[in-house]
Amino acid sequence: MRFGRLYLAVMALGVVAASCSGGSDATESSTTSPSTTVVATTTTQAPISTTTTAPITTTTHVDSSIPATATIVVVQGDLTILGYFDGAIDGIAGKETQAAITEFQADAGIEADGEYGPITDAAMAEALAADEGYVTELQEFLVDEKLYGGPVDGDYGKGTTRAVEKFQESCDVEPTGTLNIATRLCLAGL
Repeated sequence: MRFGRLYLAVMALGVVAASCSGGSDATESSTTSPSTTVVATTTTQAPISTTTTAPITTTTHVDSSIPATATIVVVQGDLTILGYFDGAIDGIAGKETQAAITEFQADAGIEADGEYGPITDAAMAEALAADEGYVTELQEFLVDEKLYGGPVDGDYGKGTTRAVEKFQESCDVEPTGTLNIATRLCLAGL
């Protein structure tokens, strides 16, 4: 499922962040009795901090100093699904991501500035809702979550819209029925 693959990419970012921040501290202690030896291992993982931006109102400018963000991970995944991006889904809004956004914007008939913002998000949500394969996987996910009982046919109709609204409510996202970035972040488990 596409949502699962995207979530795995996000988890890989967390592992990289953990290894860069010093990883984990492990301590071992042993207790010996006449007949057995018990070794207890305790692992404490350093907290992972994630920098995120306000998903709908913030424009991400391409700059080499920008950290990886969950929003850009999802956008890169969406651009991959839509056929605009084939780079690493790393959450960094680099040149390749900017070029993919620019190409998507041009095809969508909106200002092609390479910046991800609310207008681009609305166009991307519309494009994803029109992608039969994406909608089929979304419907399968919604069936698994017991939010959708309609046909799994790749059509983003009224039943799918209502199921997305229910899903949005479970994520504390305004129930619009659209695939906005807040909804897609929740679909990715973020």
